[in-house]
Formats: sequence, C-alpha cells, structure tokens
Amino acid sequence: MPVTEAALEKSVDGAGLLSRLPLHDVTVHFVREDDMMSLTTQQAANIQPELKGNLGLFHLFFTVMAWNAPLVIVFAAIPIIVGYGNGIGAAGAFIAAGATIGLFAIGFTRMTKILPSPGAFYAYITAGLGKRLGLGSGLLTLVGYFAAYSGTFAFGGIVSNQLFHDTLGLPELPWYLWGTILWLIVAVLGLLKFSLSATLLTVFLGLEVLIIVIYDIAVFVQGGAAGTISAEPLLPTTWTDGSVAMAMLFAIGMFGGFEITALFRSEVRNPERTVPAATYMVVIVATLMYALTSWAFINAAGLNEAVALAAEDPTGTMHATFLAFGGKLLFDISSALVFTSTFAVILAGHNIVSRYLFNLGADGILPKQLSKVHAKQGSPYRASLVASLACLAVNIPAILANVDPTSFYAAMLGMTSLVLIVILFICNGAILAFLHKNGRSRFSFFPRVIAPGLAAIGLGICAYLAITNFNSLTGGSQTLSTALMVFLGAVFVGGILMAAAYKRTKPEVYARIGRQ
Repeated sequence: MPVTEAALEKSVDGAGLLSRLPLHDVTVHFVREDDMMSLTTQQAANIQPELKGNLGLFHLFFTVMAWNAPLVIVFAAIPIIVGYGNGIGAAGAFIAAGATIGLFAIGFTRMTKILPSPGAFYAYITAGLGKRLGLGSGLLTLVGYFAAYSGTFAFGGIVSNQLFHDTLGLPELPWYLWGTILWLIVAVLGLLKFSLSATLLTVFLGLEVLIIVIYDIAVFVQGGAAGTISAEPLLPTTWTDGSVAMAMLFAIGMFGGFEITALFRSEVRNPERTVPAATYMVVIVATLMYALTSWAFINAAGLNEAVALAAEDPTGTMHATFLAFGGKLLFDISSALVFTSTFAVILAGHNIVSRYLFNLGADGILPKQLSKVHAKQGSPYRASLVASLACLAVNIPAILANVDPTSFYAAMLGMTSLVLIVILFICNGAILAFLHKNGRSRFSFFPRVIAPGLAAIGLGICAYLAITNFNSLTGGSQTLSTALMVFLGAVFVGGILMAAAYKRTKPEVYARIGRQ
C-alpha cells in the first residue's frame, strides 16, 4: 500500500502501522512516481484478529460456572455419585477432585502470565509440547465442547417439557421443537456482543447458586431426615466406600471448562489479574458448593437410606428432598431454574465453540473467514453462525432417526467428559514443560514443578479411568462407545498429521498454530 513520507515517519514515531510490526520483517520500497513509497510486508498479512470486550471478574466467573450447570449437577451428578460411586463419602470425591484441579490451576495461572494468548488449552499445549500435539489437542477440545453444546439441546427439550407441560400445564411438545426454540435464541445471542450473554449468564447462575444455598441451609437447620446432621460423610474413612474410581471420574468431570477464563482473555478487563482470580474462584466455589450439597443431600435422604434411594431413582430422590425441606415454592423454583441452567449451558457452550472456531480460523487451520469480527458487535459472528449451523447438522439426523433424546444427550456428554479430562492431563504436561523452560526466573519450585507434578498423578488416574470406563460415561453399548472412542482418536491423530503437513506445505500456517 503506498504511503507518503510523512505517514512513514508517523509510523516510525509509534502512531501508525510500523510501530505495531516487527521491523526486521518489513521491506520498504521507494518509488519515484509522485514521490511515494510503498510498504510490502509479509508480517502485515499475518496480523492476528482479536476479539475485544470489557468483561469483569463476575461476568467471567459466572460464564464458567454456567458451563458447569450447578443445578443440573445437584439434581443429576450428585445423586449418581452417591448411588453408584463412593456412597455417603461423595463429599470426599468432590474435595479430592477440587484439590486436583486446584493444583493444576496453580501452574495454569502462572502460564497465563507468561503466555497472554486467548487460545487457552490449544495455545498452552502448543507452547509446551509443540505444534503437532497442540493442533491435535485444539481440534479434539473443539469437538469435546461442541459435543456438549449440540447434545444439550436434547436435554433442553426434555426439561422444557417438564417445566412448561408438567409444571405450568401447557401443551406437551416434542423435545426437538423446544430444542429448536432454544437453538434460535442462542444463535441470535451468539451474533451479539458477548456482554449481553454474560449478563444473562450472571443472572441465571446467581439464582442457581442462591437456590442451592437455600436448600443446604434448609437441610442443615432442620437436621435432615434424622433431625440432627451427621458429620460421618465428611470423615475420610467414608471416602473410600463403594466405587471410588467411578466417584472420582464423575466428580472431576464436574470441574470441566474452567479454561474458559483464559479462552476469553482478550475480552476481559485487566486479564493479568482477572483471569487468575476467576480461575481460583471457580475451583473454590465449585468444590465447596458440591461437597456441602452432597453432604446435605445424604443427610436429607437419610444416612442409611441415601445410597439405595439414589441408586434406584437419582433425580427423583433429589427432587423429593427439595420438596421435603424447601417446600413446594423452592421445589417449583428449582424446577424452573433447571431449565434456565440448561439454557445457560447451551449459551456458554455456543460462545466457547465460536471462540475455538475463531482461534483456529485466525491461525489459518480453518477458513480465515471464521476469524472475522463484527464491526459493531465485536463478536466472532461468522464463527458463531457456523457453530449454529453445525449444531443443526448434528441434531437433524438424530431427530430423523428418532434417536432417544436421553441416550443422545448421554453419548454426547460422555464424549465431552472424556475429552476434557484427557486434555487436562495433556495440558498439565505442557505446563510442566513450559514452566521448566520459561518460568525459572519468575516462579518458585512449588508452582513450577510440585503443584503440576501432583496434579499429573490425579489427572493421569482420572484420564485412565475415563478411557477404560468410557461406556459408563456415554451410558450406551460397548459398540457405540468404541465407535466414539475411535472417532475422537482420529480427530486427535488427524490434527497431528495436519500440523506435520502444514510444516512442509504451508510453513506460514504452521508458524501460527497455537496463536503463536
């Protein structure tokens, strides 16, 4: 592009283009016609698009918590861990899982200070373990988040009927019609400024947390089923009851998605402080809330009856304790908030998938058009649109094949659980490698080596359990689980091979892998 001599001087002074480019990559050609100069630079073509925003600490915190769906965990995951996991020691599973994630977060937040990239796991694994594993992990993580985002529409259709038909008396509709309504609302919100979605998530999640706290207080004040609260579920001797492996597998899965704090980094005010603070808030609040609520639930159902009741009817038993100790008002409100919680998961999932598509588009792995930012809304609107259309492409065949929505949801969520647990383990290894090379002068031995080293043990065990018990996560047949496992493995290996091919054929794309 031709520029005047005055404009070039202005750029060198720091107000124009050259001040934002590495000068060793710039070639300036002086042209005699019109006393103009033209600037050609390969670096100019490589300027990375970036999302902008003004998210605060609580917006970021509640966005992550929305992905975890606390009320859905309370009604579904907690009674399952009690009934099929380690019984009355369920609180211990959440404490152990929270401690493991907390150790991981110590290294994770240190890495965010050195590597200010919005690519999160995709960027961090690339920086620590190389571009091949980075791209393989990035594509696998995208598939994991997309599976939960697209699969939750089936669950959303189910809970919509429970609220609008069972509770409010409206006509019953097929799950996919409710799912279509949710899809349309989320598709529109995804095109707008994320601050609007973040505000909705903050309101919904604030109400969820409030209801859970009220339930816990009601149970503790009334003394549970026995009239007095037993501390036995908090004793470490109960934590090893039943199937500890199954309990840990489900508990660790309830902490998935806290990398979102780094994924939204470029859209956050003061990310150097906000991202670590939000990460620790998620880990601490989630650990305390799930451990306390599982303790309350066991006392509410009865210490001697809780395991049998939860195994026979997990969700129904939790509903019964809400009704018994919170009354019909709390029960009805909680039923309504399960719907909003599910909507929040879909909305958060859509925004996560959109940003992964945006980052991969910005790097040139996926079409560059995905990295376009809306001029007014500041949203990754093309990536958002593709995410919405891809969701339809997955759900429509399931609808036409008359697939059971519960089974469909379970299979998709199982894929997400496996992917995020495995990616956590890989990213932890990347953190160890990266901080060993780049963090010696900045951080002490504990956050660089000890914390991620201990986290590797816990995450490694959970990754092994997730792989060997994958059919338990999907709730399907061994044949289905094997097919899904092969598919996920193919995505991971495909990303590795793609990176290797780019190194030979498109070195400029290879150089950008991982938002580098």
